[in-house]
Amino acid sequence: MKLKSETQDQDLSIYIHWPFCKSKCPYCDFMSVPKTDPKEYDEVEFLLLKDLVASLQELEISSVRTIFFGGGTPSLMSVRSISKILNFITKNYKTDSDIEISLEANPATFSKQKLKEIKEAGVNRLSLGIQSFLDKNLRFLGRIYNSEQALKAAETVAKMFSNYSFDFIYGYQSQTINDLQKDLTKAVDFGCPHISCYQLTFEQGTPFFQSLQNGKIKQIAEAQEVEFFKHIQNFLKKFSFNRYEISNYALKNFESKHNLGYWRYQNYLGVGPSAHSRLAFNNQKYELKKFSDINKWKSYLYENLSTYEEKNPLTDYEQLEEIFIMGLRLSEGISIKNLRSRFSENILNPIWKKIDYLFDENLLEKSQTQIKLSEIGTLKQNSIVEFLFN
Repeated sequence: MKLKSETQDQDLSIYIHWPFCKSKCPYCDFMSVPKTDPKEYDEVEFLLLKDLVASLQELEISSVRTIFFGGGTPSLMSVRSISKILNFITKNYKTDSDIEISLEANPATFSKQKLKEIKEAGVNRLSLGIQSFLDKNLRFLGRIYNSEQALKAAETVAKMFSNYSFDFIYGYQSQTINDLQKDLTKAVDFGCPHISCYQLTFEQGTPFFQSLQNGKIKQIAEAQEVEFFKHIQNFLKKFSFNRYEISNYALKNFESKHNLGYWRYQNYLGVGPSAHSRLAFNNQKYELKKFSDINKWKSYLYENLSTYEEKNPLTDYEQLEEIFIMGLRLSEGISIKNLRSRFSENILNPIWKKIDYLFDENLLEKSQTQIKLSEIGTLKQNSIVEFLFN
């Protein structure tokens, strides 16, 4: 299958999923397996490149705009493997002159030397999963490092990279506003240009969800969630951080280009076990998903078979819903012009009526060009999308 001609001039983003971590965090529902076997690492690294080559051969693309190594804990990958993947892409495909190449890292999984080699391999943006700089909160979150290690890792990244992000989790029992203030202050003191603050959620199937069901831990009150959210926004605003997405704050020109591609509903290819894609084939947008079972993903690659478990054509209505799910997360909102050029009025009319209602309720803002969440609506994004499409 080939990308339809209308999208050949668009840049493609590529996501590489590394499935292993040293230890599974109790809140994590991503596809990751706690393993440290070097032989299995070597095998999966070889197969990731094989999967990438096979997946790209199905596509016609003009250039690659971003590459993102996620997981799992991709800082566990060998530099050799990262280098091979990047060399294949850059030698066989046109890349943007300002291509963003990101890698997620856990503070306990790299040395200063390895980080230096990762940068030399071509990675130019580091996303460091700090979560907290405080020992009591790191213990609660099940992280495998302490405050001292987190500070050392942050210092190393800040000295080595100009473009990097610190990720934090907020909104749980053991955390106070003062704790949050300390974490954010340290990030600002390091000169961090991008900060992600994700509210703790209790996803089904995780140990934290089970503990919530058993009453061992409790979810904080909604009023407290709002207090945390507003504190983050107000504090970072003082230091010229713009909240460009519900959970993401950046200094000017340091927004994550890769993640903006998701939120703006651009084409992206996911490679590796459980990786998702949104691609257009023969004038039809598809949702694609790789096998989640690592062994099945491996066996299909060894047999030179497609590793896609699902290839689902998306209806116009499903695409519209996804555009709102992703686009309303952005502070810039959704372009009305793009909606009208992409969808028929028959599909849009019922949505316009609901948008008018939400505007009257001060949950949405709208202009001649954009639809976006109001300040109050930002705290109710999931409910707003559910109302629009159910």
